[in-house]
Amino acid sequence: MPAMPAAAARARPTKRIGHAVFVLAILALGGCSSSTEDRGAVPRTFSVLADCFFRGTADHHRETLSAAEARRLAANPFGISLRRLSTLDVAAARELAACRGFLNFPLLLMLTPAAAAELAGHAEDLRLDSLETLPADTARALAGHVGALHLNGLRSIDLATAEALADHEGLLALNGLEAPEEGVIVALARHRGHLCLNGLATLSPTAADTLATRRRKASLHGLTSLNYQSLQSLLRLGDQTRVDLPDWIPTGRRSGLAPEPAHGRGEGRVMTPLLPPGFALVTID
Repeated sequence: MPAMPAAAARARPTKRIGHAVFVLAILALGGCSSSTEDRGAVPRTFSVLADCFFRGTADHHRETLSAAEARRLAANPFGISLRRLSTLDVAAARELAACRGFLNFPLLLMLTPAAAAELAGHAEDLRLDSLETLPADTARALAGHVGALHLNGLRSIDLATAEALADHEGLLALNGLEAPEEGVIVALARHRGHLCLNGLATLSPTAADTLATRRRKASLHGLTSLNYQSLQSLLRLGDQTRVDLPDWIPTGRRSGLAPEPAHGRGEGRVMTPLLPPGFALVTID
């Protein structure tokens, strides 16, 4: 069989691109319907997709949002990302809560309890990752939200806020918490949904024991150092644990756990079979 000329080979991808552009043009003009009347009644596939894609971000270059604008945006079934919104009043929050897709507030630094109570009526993912503080009354309002609640901007929370968030029942992401007090972790362990604490680098024995016995899943992928007792608590249930642990912890391989370190002279055996490079085991003397 004679070889295909180079020019013909180069023309084939160009021809395919031309066909793709033609199909998109047909979709933009009203889909594949042959009836002029149908084209006026049936949503234009390409136009609808483009509108849904851009409607969540277009006209969001202001720091405030009116209730009327929020109502228009809430019609987007794919969700809304309010990229520059820095304040949110109750009326706008009430309208946004009707959105059937996600709600994302990348720059919202503060949220009043009244606005939080309105957003709690939203049933899908609610992302408030720019909040740096969360008073207990605002946390109590958000706890009524039934979808996934993302609060990854919080670096610390007090006990009252933790107890309020524990009443939330969907996924709760607090991956910004790095070194919360033991009581905060114990309070959060009461949470009845998937609890994400992937920012924690270590755990006390009490906190580890409380999380290990939860009935719902907890994610602790950020752990880098543990004392022996905490590691024992996390491994105790083996494959039956509902805690997602870092890959270096051999869940279910209880036999791989070395004997407890000796305390008499401050000596201890490092559990080398369990430790990845750079991992630090902290023993209690």
